[in-house]
Amino acid sequence: MKYISLLISSIGVFLVILGNFYYNSVTLDMQKIKDYVAETNIILEDIIDKEYYVLENKQDYIKRLNSLKEGLNNTDTTFLIDNYKNYKVKSIDSLVKSLKETEGKKIYLGEVEKYNKLCDREIDRLIINKNLV
Repeated sequence: MKYISLLISSIGVFLVILGNFYYNSVTLDMQKIKDYVAETNIILEDIIDKEYYVLENKQDYIKRLNSLKEGLNNTDTTFLIDNYKNYKVKSIDSLVKSLKETEGKKIYLGEVEKYNKLCDREIDRLIINKNLV
């Protein structure tokens, strides 16, 4: 009986350590990409609120979005947040398309919203505090 309780407690400690490792890995990965995500959200806000200013500086915004996309793709993260990164990259692509094409802008902004919602679901799936993002 003494050995069984020792085995059970060892398994419990192992599971706690494994859970902490998982949570820390996801948290560290999110911290690596949080600046890219924040900048993307700022640009999205500018596109929605300051439409005239963005249209005047369209090429600058496109360059910023492409550099954010490249930086996000080059960030070394674990496989745990690959889906999140893919959705963010697709969101950035849609933002670039919305800047390049004036007629289909609402369609591409709808895609941005769709991919951002998928990012939120992915974060919820990973059980992360939303304030981190």
